[in-house]
Amino acid sequence: MPLELPNLDDRTYDDLVAEALSMIPTYAPEWTNHNPSDPGITLIELFAYLTEMQIYRLNRVTEDNVISFLKLLNGPDWQQKRKERDGENWQKKLDLRAEIRQAVLGVRQRYRAVTCEDFEFLALQADNRVARTCCVPRRDLSMDFDSERAGHISVIIVPKTDYRLEIEEIITNVQQQLEEQKLLGTYLHIVAPKYLSVSIETTVVPLPDEKGEQIKPRVENAVKKFLQPLGGNNEKVWPFGRNIFVSELYQLIDQIPGVNYVRSIDVQPEFSSRRIEAKDDKVNNIFVGIEVKPYELVELKEIKVEINNKNNN
Repeated sequence: MPLELPNLDDRTYDDLVAEALSMIPTYAPEWTNHNPSDPGITLIELFAYLTEMQIYRLNRVTEDNVISFLKLLNGPDWQQKRKERDGENWQKKLDLRAEIRQAVLGVRQRYRAVTCEDFEFLALQADNRVARTCCVPRRDLSMDFDSERAGHISVIIVPKTDYRLEIEEIITNVQQQLEEQKLLGTYLHIVAPKYLSVSIETTVVPLPDEKGEQIKPRVENAVKKFLQPLGGNNEKVWPFGRNIFVSELYQLIDQIPGVNYVRSIDVQPEFSSRRIEAKDDKVNNIFVGIEVKPYELVELKEIKVEINNKNNN
């Protein structure tokens, strides 16, 4: 008794139409006429008919179909290479599962830069001195930071700590590599990272039995590590374009061993316009955090920690 082929998709025409109709209120709530006379419903029924035909063919894929798909994926000379390797009986010796796996793995390899993820991945591969990358679409960061420019892609590369002085050489190398991998008509710009410099002042109240001299370096190291643009293996680093919120700094410092509570925190950016403020019920401006642009990293210029023991009991 021959083995039955699995039914890869058992949806019928009626199932496909019902599924599409159920999605209309979510994606097009203004579309209220669901009668068969509506042109949109006619298109849904047409696509359901065509999809049902494809499902029918999907459940009947033969070995010849698979070989045709492999030829399409691997190139027109794929069959000739197999003949040269295995002789005239190459089809009988063909391991379709192994060939399918190899073809899928080949398709998954990134050798063309299309999406932002492609540009970031290929920029990392282009030079082993690159530690981090960030792709900013529709921007020419070499000229203008905030104006959109269609067809332009900017890739920010952050060199490893030991190679910061070689940034220009790294940019040239990455640019040459990605120029060969990008799509035609794409204007590519490889740029160095831009940092937003900030200074932090905080007043900390230690626990009664703790010494301020011991807590101060703990706070400084914790904040530096929290905002670091580069880290070691498996260490978290500050993302590109992520705002700094005072509430997160309060939470961070409050959890440091030996800290009773945090009395105050103030963050001063190099541009005062970056301060984020909100109004409370009394219409007073409350300092919330610092705005960081999508193409920026944070650079901690200075941190001052003051130890206040007055409120310890």
